[in-house]
Amino acid sequence: MRIRPLFAAAVFALSSLTIAGSATADVAGAQAFVEKEHGKIRKLVDANAPDEAITQSIDGMVDYDELAHRTLGKPCPATVVNCKNHWDELSADQQKEVTGLLRKLVEKNYHKNLTKTREYDITYRGAKDQGENLSKVRTEAKSKVKPRDPAVQVDYLIMAQNGGSYKVVDIVTEGSSMTKNYYDQFHRMLTTAGQGYPYLVKKLNDKISQPANAKASK
Repeated sequence: MRIRPLFAAAVFALSSLTIAGSATADVAGAQAFVEKEHGKIRKLVDANAPDEAITQSIDGMVDYDELAHRTLGKPCPATVVNCKNHWDELSADQQKEVTGLLRKLVEKNYHKNLTKTREYDITYRGAKDQGENLSKVRTEAKSKVKPRDPAVQVDYLIMAQNGGSYKVVDIVTEGSSMTKNYYDQFHRMLTTAGQGYPYLVKKLNDKISQPANAKASK
């Protein structure tokens, strides 16, 4: 199984920021949140801050509970036919375990790609209301070392929290949703004979413990 580190692609958006256009009143807070959090991480990276400080900043951006729900079908990806809510099938202990493993994997993939953040410039392309307290903030990442390469589009799905705060709940890179890709893989493991939840946990642990320079395995 190859658990795609799509969240790692989002670190391209941690370089210097260029604002293009303006968000509407409904989504301005979501875009401001993305800009602020990226700025904080950018400063930490430039200062060669300890991994613990960078991890703490990343954790301030991401709602890992909501991310875990979505990777297991609660809510189901809109484009998946006959999607199944696997989250509610898990025990409370299993839900806690898989959430913790996803958190470690996301953190690892961010750290693995942090050196790339200095090589990209970012342009914000506005934000749109997605309904249900969700906004999508669109960015384009352009390589500074390979200026002829096309820009990479990275969209952040932001959920408004209680108290006026925001969190990232999905990353869409070039039209490919991180949570949908995880859902597809987790669903396959949970519904394949001889695999199931123990196999899913094993594969997550394998990816977390894999050396940073190792090639991804299927």
